[in-house]
Amino acid sequence: MKKDKNKILIKITISAILGIVLILFWIRIIDFDEVMHYISSIKIIYIAPAIIFYLLSYLIRSERLRKLLSPKQKINIFRNYTYVLAGNFINYLIPIRAGELAKSYLYKQNHSLRMSDTLPAIFIDKIFDTFVIMAVLLLIPFITIVHSNELYILISLLIIVCCIGISIMYFSQNRLVSSLMDTIKFLFPNKYKEKIKAFISRFLDGISILRHHKNLFLPCLGLTFLATITDSLFFFMMMRAFSVDIHYLQVLFGYTLIFLSYILPHPPAQIGSNELIMILIFTTGFGFDKNLVSAVMTLSHFITAVVIFITGTLSLGFAGAKIFDIIHTRENKN
Repeated sequence: MKKDKNKILIKITISAILGIVLILFWIRIIDFDEVMHYISSIKIIYIAPAIIFYLLSYLIRSERLRKLLSPKQKINIFRNYTYVLAGNFINYLIPIRAGELAKSYLYKQNHSLRMSDTLPAIFIDKIFDTFVIMAVLLLIPFITIVHSNELYILISLLIIVCCIGISIMYFSQNRLVSSLMDTIKFLFPNKYKEKIKAFISRFLDGISILRHHKNLFLPCLGLTFLATITDSLFFFMMMRAFSVDIHYLQVLFGYTLIFLSYILPHPPAQIGSNELIMILIFTTGFGFDKNLVSAVMTLSHFITAVVIFITGTLSLGFAGAKIFDIIHTRENKN
């Protein structure tokens, strides 16, 4: 347990240092006084609907995960929502995707579902999020965007992630991954071979869920795009709070890229990385003032941090779990 904590703290420390470096770089390229001036003149009326849209997007994603888990067990909508909020909170704090493990742990603790049964559903659930990169590409002909190498590098990285996700989903439905694992099973230590093989077998069977339940694909895809719309409405409300004259399609394009960028490695709470990506997309790509853009992201970052902290701690308390207990389960996955 102590060893696990030390490893986590080391990773958090390294990521935090990266975040500090990014923040310092961000501060050097903006006028901080002007950023604070923009924040001081916001229209408060837009903040409440922004928070509602933000929480709604996670409710929709929790429903997608609940559908993927439905062949294993029917789970209450509210309880499932709290598990997703708890996982989101842990992902926000610990930049090693520990939140996905947290959700699996909560299903095990409260519903006696094996982690080898829930992790595949969580894995497929995250792959669905990558599908929206297709929507981003379809929007490009309909919006005015400045062509920049940095922006296209970001888009290219996300396309690669999307292709990898779709490939994994496709091959898992065609048993090719299972055949590959049977071929390389000799690499596993003899002492753990059977246990590892059993876990992998259940995991591979789990990620092939769409082969056995084809009726789940379209509803999950629909929920993915609905969540993307509510995500962008959150940010559109934040833009309106600063009286930014921006088309909704631009927000849909830009904020979807920001959300997808969370797939890539980032510091705790996306400190520094969000601000720089925001400038890359909305200043370099759309030509908005970098201080205004930074003000929007700074306030958005603060609001989402407060919301995530409150909903996450309440959800963890409701589920009766502690962060380090969840991480410790890496050694005890069944």
